Amino acid sequence: MPVDVETRVRELLETLKMPVAITAMASLPDDPARRVAILEGIEHLLRAEISDRRERRIVRRIEAARFADKPTLESFDFAFQTGIDRATVMDMATLNWVDRREDLVLIGQSGVGKSHIAKALAMIGCGQERSVRYTTCANMLAALHASLADGTLRTLLKTYIHPELLVVDDLGYDPIEQEHAREAQLLYKVLEARHGKVSTIVTSNLPAEKWAEYLGNHYLTVALLDRLLYNGTVLVIEGPSYRLARHKERAKERATKGKKAEAGAVTD
Repeated sequence: MPVDVETRVRELLETLKMPVAITAMASLPDDPARRVAILEGIEHLLRAEISDRRERRIVRRIEAARFADKPTLESFDFAFQTGIDRATVMDMATLNWVDRREDLVLIGQSGVGKSHIAKALAMIGCGQERSVRYTTCANMLAALHASLADGTLRTLLKTYIHPELLVVDDLGYDPIEQEHAREAQLLYKVLEARHGKVSTIVTSNLPAEKWAEYLGNHYLTVALLDRLLYNGTVLVIEGPSYRLARHKERAKERATKGKKAEAGAVTD
């Protein structure tokens, strides 16, 4: 049975925490037609207010996440990148796995779209009003390493441990990270604290078996992988590099324009 407009308005006022307005509903006209017309107008205004508040909350979530850019799954070229199954990615986009407190690892060479997918999923998380944080692995390790010196490690750890969804991008990519390879325990601290409580996305250009060599601590890396892969999902993307393909396209376009310009100069 459809919910009547009076009940809908009351629920909206409760959502907006407006108890005085709920009480004031008793003073509305008794005439059914007039009462419904007034309530429908109020409902329209309340829904506009709720929608605006929600949009502003989402914007704050996105700002708090600290994305370098804001890619979406709609802008991902699945036709080009055949190395990953679209249906699988779209299933991950429901973020049901986040509700189950599972993790996601995306592995593949540079340019295949790992970071795009990771950030797009995190953007969906912001749209669902979840707390989200994005960082490259290099930046996170460098920040945590620096915090050891000034005694702020415990405080900084909280910024990576508490978000409902954390993206640790480009593990194994940035050489800065290798300078602190012996600080693999810092990465472990973050993942250990999050394990089973909240979800993490990790992207890497290295196959999992090479993480220990890169991070410089075999035992901690094994423990780290155990935390990530327990009830987690690993997606390996083996397709071509989108960035390399675009570079070749642009080079071809420039060459074509150059030939046309030369031809035009000869004609003149």
